[in-house]
Amino acid sequence: LEDGVLAEHYVSRETTSTLVGNVYLGRVQNVLPSMEAAFIDIGKGRNAVLYAGEVNWEAQGVGNGQARRIENALSSGDSVLVQVTKDPVGHKGARLTSQISLPGRYVVYVPEGNMTGISRKLPDTERQRLKKELKELVPESSGVIVRTAAEGASETELGRDVERLSKRWESIQKKSKSTNVLAPQLLYSEPDLTVRIVRDLFTEDFAELVVQGDDIADTISDYVQHVAPHLGERLRRHDPEADGD
Repeated sequence: LEDGVLAEHYVSRETTSTLVGNVYLGRVQNVLPSMEAAFIDIGKGRNAVLYAGEVNWEAQGVGNGQARRIENALSSGDSVLVQVTKDPVGHKGARLTSQISLPGRYVVYVPEGNMTGISRKLPDTERQRLKKELKELVPESSGVIVRTAAEGASETELGRDVERLSKRWESIQKKSKSTNVLAPQLLYSEPDLTVRIVRDLFTEDFAELVVQGDDIADTISDYVQHVAPHLGERLRRHDPEADGD
């Protein structure tokens, strides 16, 4: 709400769950050089598609002067680590990328990137501060995209976010290389809409976050205490009698 007026409204239904953000160990079904695309089984019935522009060439061992063509990176039967970027629609399968990124509270962690991008909504002085602090915190082989929510975040909070995401990536990698894990396999799933909204939108700009329902209130409280404890005092459980409904 802004000035008592509804500004944004999100609805989540169990029947419309999304795959976007999920990371899978997929199995290549076939490679079509003419389309510059590979069709990949991620265990969802319909094959998903990975276009050449979304391939992580280094991870697929394409280098040393080799042409960046899909047939040089993937072959039928290969296992490949992929992330869903677009849900399946109609007869079209999900869209994939093998350039994995993991969103956190303050940053989006790009484990196999090496650049730092910072939201243009932040003031120049804050951009400089964040760039300097994150240079010390982010592993050399990785990159981050800094979110607007990072404004005012301390070095400790930023470090905690980066550490949590880097450990998540280590866990995904470990699972993907385990002999017990056979493709297709889900390795990481994005949290449900409620937690994503709190993660992505709940910042210092909000005076209050009102939650109805004990289970979800506990989930949100635990999440906020973990990632942004200074905002914990802005959480309030909905009281039907006190709130007039």
